[in-house]
Amino acid sequence: MQSGFVLGGLAAAPRLRPMKPNAGGQHLRGLMVDAGRVPEPLSYYRRVIEFCAEWEFNALQFRLADDQGCAIRFSSAPDLLFHENAFAPEQLGELAHYARSRGVELIPELESFGHTGYITRSAAYAHLLDADPRLSSEFTGVIPIHPETLPLFKKLYSEVSAHFPSAFLHGGCDEVNWGGSELSRRELETKPRHEIWAAYLNSLNQIAEGLGKQFIVWGDYVLHKEPRILNRLNKNIVVMDWDYSETNPAKLSEVLSKVRSNGSRGIGAPALINYKWGPRAGSEQLANIEAFAEAYRAKDDGGSLGVMLTNWVPSRYIQNSIWDGFAYAATAFKEGSKAARNSGFQRFVEKHYGARWNNDWDAAFRLTYASAPGIEHASTAGTVPLHVPFSSDEQLSAVLEDRSLRSNRFAELRRLLTRLEAQVQKNLEDFQALELSIEYMGHLYWRETIVVELAARKPSTRDDAEQVIKNVAERDQGLAQALSKDWDEGRFAHSAAKLKPLYGFEPKDQVVFQFERAADYSASLASHPSRFFDLVTASNPE
Repeated sequence: MQSGFVLGGLAAAPRLRPMKPNAGGQHLRGLMVDAGRVPEPLSYYRRVIEFCAEWEFNALQFRLADDQGCAIRFSSAPDLLFHENAFAPEQLGELAHYARSRGVELIPELESFGHTGYITRSAAYAHLLDADPRLSSEFTGVIPIHPETLPLFKKLYSEVSAHFPSAFLHGGCDEVNWGGSELSRRELETKPRHEIWAAYLNSLNQIAEGLGKQFIVWGDYVLHKEPRILNRLNKNIVVMDWDYSETNPAKLSEVLSKVRSNGSRGIGAPALINYKWGPRAGSEQLANIEAFAEAYRAKDDGGSLGVMLTNWVPSRYIQNSIWDGFAYAATAFKEGSKAARNSGFQRFVEKHYGARWNNDWDAAFRLTYASAPGIEHASTAGTVPLHVPFSSDEQLSAVLEDRSLRSNRFAELRRLLTRLEAQVQKNLEDFQALELSIEYMGHLYWRETIVVELAARKPSTRDDAEQVIKNVAERDQGLAQALSKDWDEGRFAHSAAKLKPLYGFEPKDQVVFQFERAADYSASLASHPSRFFDLVTASNPE
């Protein structure tokens, strides 16, 4: 039974009959851009829209905010924490209309429960923070029952709705840490957690519906961690299920069946770049895309609204290096997983690069995805471990202590790409961005291997050490310059994500910033090779 108590001055909305899936009955097939963490220039977003139109994606989910800041400068709440490169609402309104003119619906997403540091890290709204010290410190949350919370979101939703003509408004609400404030603790003494949660989402939905929008929420808690929330939700709320490890379409279909049986509607949300990966996603993400495509695409029962490819944290990857993954998803979402496996990359090569498909192209894409480094505890067995380039004595010592020599799978791949570059007839800069990402990943393994091999020499001399570190420093400097140049050509040159550590980010989340730190470190050691020699010999006392 749905909760009906009054939350923050707004009554939880009564259940209404489900709306039709979409204005024209068309299922969503789309991408997501993470402007909330790292805003990118409008010219790039227009290019993504053009890509969507070309590959028959009909939606682009636009994340407006996260813990790091807000990418839209709200006039209704000017004291929020804004990104330096945040956009005026009118600019994003123009982008939304441009997208619509290309047959692409720009769906705004504004975090409304978790991922709300853009609110609570601002001095004006710090009192709305509701972190529970017993839960993960990685996540944030606003106080759902604070009398200021819902009125604030009513202002924000109203301003977003005025500039985004989409039928949908995504409220986020995943990865929430709440319950630590005095207000929430008192409320939890009288009501169960899932009841407060459902009432809050229903109140947000009431605001969205009042603005003529269909409300979407992420499904991690609603479907998995706090499943008792689901049957208390307004049936019009759309649940977007994300699970970036599942590769079995039958299991995803079971989740969709639960949504459908509840009288609700769902959207599937696989991922390309996500928390498990560095600059490139591995083969298991292709299987994740395929599984969601099979579970959610082209369902005619009204339970599924479609499938959207999420793609997270732009500073994790080189901007124009991952179009192939988008194209693979487009094929899977439109024609199914078999079509994607059989011809997804071939279509991309022929359409995007204007090249003729052959065995070298096939080998290059197979090796690219098979070689992608991932976080060891979150990826399948056999995945190359993802390392951050050493940029301190402590990190170098850890590499030397480990002493494990890892095979560098990227040397062969770079040779393949070098041969293939001559065949590229279109979008050469995108192909070169792919090459740069492979060069970067191969370089990380090379620089670790060369210092481990030095430490293993019996004996190693000061001259050996000086030659090695000068070689590392020289190559580091060249790659750092290439990465910086690529960033500046496609992103904001003075973006905080390039220049400094960002709140809530791990080192792996900022490729360019972290590698520039690594290049500075190797240059300092090259200037004082005796210190490098001492670090190497200290790791090998015998």
